[in-house]
Amino acid sequence: MTTTTITPYAAGPDREAAEQAAPTSVRRRTVRTIKVYWPVATATLAACAEGDLGTLRADESFAALLRILETSPELGDFGAYGDVFEVAFGAEGFTVRPGARPALGSVGGRFLSSTLAVTTYVDAATTDDDLARVLARLTDAHPWEIPVIELSAPLDLVSRA
Repeated sequence: MTTTTITPYAAGPDREAAEQAAPTSVRRRTVRTIKVYWPVATATLAACAEGDLGTLRADESFAALLRILETSPELGDFGAYGDVFEVAFGAEGFTVRPGARPALGSVGGRFLSSTLAVTTYVDAATTDDDLARVLARLTDAHPWEIPVIELSAPLDLVSRA
């Protein structure tokens, strides 16, 4: 894991006073994000919107993703915190084309799916083989015929030092 600690100071006439005060240090860590779009039951999405986040564990589809997050030490490693991920609630729209074998809908129809966008992080220094294994676990468990999984270029996360 590559980290850098930076201590910024105020610019201008207040700089001397800022340098004498306790500096605020930040830590930068280089990671890649993995964002997975995962379908859930409409009732699950509705319960979450009302504040019942515990319903995520009860959702059969989402439980498969949680198991991967909880058993993949490469994902969501924040030192004192593990299995870190964020969830955004939404919907995904699509049209089923000929040749598809959809989990939802039928050929020719336009559909909306209750979907969670789940973002987690992997250290940018993770080997290609380890990253490929994690991505394969996600795609193998995904209920859609064609999973939507984004892998970012390396980026920096910032936290307190």
